[in-house]
Amino acid sequence: MKNLGYYNGEVGLIDEMRVPMNDRAFYFGDGVYDAVMCRNNIPYLLSEHIDRFYRNCDRLAIKIQMKKHELFDLICTLVKKVDANEKFVYFHMSRGNAQRAHELTLDKGSLCIMIMPREIEDLDATMSAVLLPDVRYEMCDIKTLNLLPNVLASQIASRAGADEAILHRSNIITEGTHCNISILKNGRLITAPESRHILPGVTRAHLIKIAQRNEIIVEQREYTSSELLDADEIIVTSSSKLLRAVNSVNGKSVGGKDAETLNLLKKELFGAYYGATTPRA
Repeated sequence: MKNLGYYNGEVGLIDEMRVPMNDRAFYFGDGVYDAVMCRNNIPYLLSEHIDRFYRNCDRLAIKIQMKKHELFDLICTLVKKVDANEKFVYFHMSRGNAQRAHELTLDKGSLCIMIMPREIEDLDATMSAVLLPDVRYEMCDIKTLNLLPNVLASQIASRAGADEAILHRSNIITEGTHCNISILKNGRLITAPESRHILPGVTRAHLIKIAQRNEIIVEQREYTSSELLDADEIIVTSSSKLLRAVNSVNGKSVGGKDAETLNLLKKELFGAYYGATTPRA
């Protein structure tokens, strides 16, 4: 198959799948999602993403009928049906299907999975960004389907010719529209602390471990827009990009001052991805 859609047991091409209009994802965005990259039919860090997925469903009282290992096995089976070496795997769980009502308890959620060809960009790829106020709601630590503020910020970035929008609250950097943001300064990795304003990214967590393993001091603290613009390097991490450096913000050049540390982190993150997704003899 060139791509794959799955909805509550039904499988087909994404464009041919049909979702009931009373699915609460349709009119409320009432659900959570997660995503992983896949290479050689091996979804990368899938167990960690499934753990986060179940935690988020539990926080919103969304019922998942299958066990973690059943979802893991299902995704591993479905990726083999898509004809590509590298793929992007997206999965979400809505609260379920019912007539529209704000207050509603359902015993069974609705599972949607989409798998499509996508390659990880070269480790030397860079990106541009704009700096925008963070006007999102107060539950950014849950990976919900409610992404309208992210979409609007991404549209502003796109119209400005940039790849991403970096968000701030009262001049304190939070994250990007679909990534975590960290900086390098004086040989230290600085990243926002976990809070309700940022998603606890899986790739971000691995970046921190790699830095600590290489005796790079890690500061999980708030930092300002001025610190961002003055950073030796600005780092984007996400499941679909792994790690990319930002080379301009608001049309002005940034970073480019600590290639040695940046390259060390990139090589380790990309090396872990290729190592984990290479079949063992």
